Amino acid sequence: MGIDLTIYSSLRLLIFVTSFSIGLFVLSKNKKSPVNRSFFILALSISARDLSYLILSFISDIPSAIVWSKFGYCGVVFVTSATYHFIVSFLNLKRKRLIHLFYTLSFIFAFTVCSSNLLIIGVKKFRWGYYPQVGVLAHNIFLVLWVIPFLLSLLTLYEKYKETGSPYNKKRIKYFLVTLPVAYLGGIDFIPNYGIEMYPFGLIPVMFFIISTTYAIIHYRLLDIEVIVKKISLITLGFVVSVSLFYIGAFYIGPYFYKVLGKNWIIFPVVVSFLIGLGLFSFLDFVKRIEEKELSKKFAYRPLLRKEAQRISVVQNINELLMYITRDLSSWVRLDYLGVLIWDTQKKEFMLARSLTRTKKRRKIPSGLTLPMDNPLVVELLRRRKPLIYSEIEYRLYSKTVLSEERDFLFKVITEMQRLGSEIAIPSFCEERLLAILNIGHKLNPNEIITNEDIEVFSSLSDHLARAIYGFMLKEEKTQLIVASQNILITTIEAKDSYTRGHTDRVAHYSNLIGGRLERQLRIFSNGLPNLVWAAQLHDVGKISIPDSILLKPGPLNEEEQAKIREHPLNGIKIINPVQEWLGRDICEAILHHHENYDGTGYPSGQRGQDIHLFARIIRVADAFDAMTISRPYRLALTREETMQSLRKYEYIHFDPFVVGAVEALYNNREI
Repeated sequence: MGIDLTIYSSLRLLIFVTSFSIGLFVLSKNKKSPVNRSFFILALSISARDLSYLILSFISDIPSAIVWSKFGYCGVVFVTSATYHFIVSFLNLKRKRLIHLFYTLSFIFAFTVCSSNLLIIGVKKFRWGYYPQVGVLAHNIFLVLWVIPFLLSLLTLYEKYKETGSPYNKKRIKYFLVTLPVAYLGGIDFIPNYGIEMYPFGLIPVMFFIISTTYAIIHYRLLDIEVIVKKISLITLGFVVSVSLFYIGAFYIGPYFYKVLGKNWIIFPVVVSFLIGLGLFSFLDFVKRIEEKELSKKFAYRPLLRKEAQRISVVQNINELLMYITRDLSSWVRLDYLGVLIWDTQKKEFMLARSLTRTKKRRKIPSGLTLPMDNPLVVELLRRRKPLIYSEIEYRLYSKTVLSEERDFLFKVITEMQRLGSEIAIPSFCEERLLAILNIGHKLNPNEIITNEDIEVFSSLSDHLARAIYGFMLKEEKTQLIVASQNILITTIEAKDSYTRGHTDRVAHYSNLIGGRLERQLRIFSNGLPNLVWAAQLHDVGKISIPDSILLKPGPLNEEEQAKIREHPLNGIKIINPVQEWLGRDICEAILHHHENYDGTGYPSGQRGQDIHLFARIIRVADAFDAMTISRPYRLALTREETMQSLRKYEYIHFDPFVVGAVEALYNNREI
């Protein structure tokens, strides 16, 4: 047998090497995976067929050709059984009996091919080499039984496609619903078996399926299947062009065309070369447009990232930041659900701080939901430190390659993700601390899936979010330290005077109650209610500088002593001056102006009406309420009813009537 590589044998060699190598490669990626093993059997069947056809293009004696024809057909009979095995494994279905039945039939056919002349009755010499000839009746029966596993594969894929609710699984199943029928266009290779001279071009769709399926397996856990399909299309198109050019080469190196066309033979290759050139030009233009489209997708998120970066730089509290991120991100990417869990430093757990549901089908996650540190999802995020994808974990579980202990743990992880409505859980790390978890649902359009580009955007925003949260936490921790240190001094002062003991805490409590009633008005301020309470706790910090002889005087103060007392708002600002940046403008304004009167007769600046900061107006009323309800050496405490009458009396004079109205509502509800 002389080996003479021709255009035909070269193609067969390429197909054989490619399919066999890919099969081994896929198997080596995960030998324990049923999907990978079944694919290897499929690739091996195709390789056996192409190896025999490769050898048939070399040999010259008929007995050897018959032997290799039968060997090739032994590969052919296993193709559809292996396909069904692969699809069942891919879908994680339990159909062992049917798989065994199809393989049994394949073995029977293989035995029939090797031991009799019912299927292979001889060979015929074509331009591309010997090709097996079949018995019409027996082969037709074989084809009917041979095609059943293929049809069942398509039916199984379709049923699973209709059944599954996950858009990711739908996309993957749809991918095989398209590529599998393309592969079986390779059935045109049966035509020469009946003696019809037609080159078996079925190798091209078969190669399309082999390469595309390889991508699907190796990149199975990638969500951008659409991008993979585009790449496969380009690879296949490039392959077809390469094959065409290979054939064109034959026009120049063989005298065959001169015999057919005579002196004008040169016209044909020139015209074909021109057409191929136009085709390649169009192909390059197509690739360029695909690249531009993919790049446009990647850069399409730039405005969103720029917008969120600007928001992060100006927002004053975590709630405001989360409101913008959930609204903008869910609208831009068109998500049916987005939830954000934030680390609570006091309770030492993650709490659902913000969520947005945009479809009635989506179950609403209750606000206030918490996750402790030992929650499986939190543990896995801390261990992996990267986004967790529900379908990826599910695939790992179904691949039957994980240990039993890990399997139990992963089941707990995806159970938590189901409870949280999360298809993708993205961790937010800063300074090695997990500060937030973004739970991403599906896209509103069921035909769209979340791609790698989407996940990159989510991860980028998650990093920005973590840094912003870390900054807010540092600010709050410093504020707590500042307030705590000032409160120690205030408590020391109050301890000297039993009549004012607890005044600061009571004013903070009353301010908190009033602020709760005026929540809508406080929304215009960053971190509104918490900052109001901080301001109330610090409102009298300036009294530290007042002499005890004045501060603890048992009787009324003279004019000079009153002037000294009126300095305490200014003294308070001086005391907190080193930390004004951390406390913020609102708290400082409240400390400075909490003794301003609504009619402009207060101190230190004589502000009036709405010019006085709302925090200061609230603390003014809370301070007066506490002063009137506490006994002093020179007067008895007023009753709650008398206190309310006094507050109403001085509406528009000392007190903001709107704030007094809030206190009156609290009083009527017996909350104060």
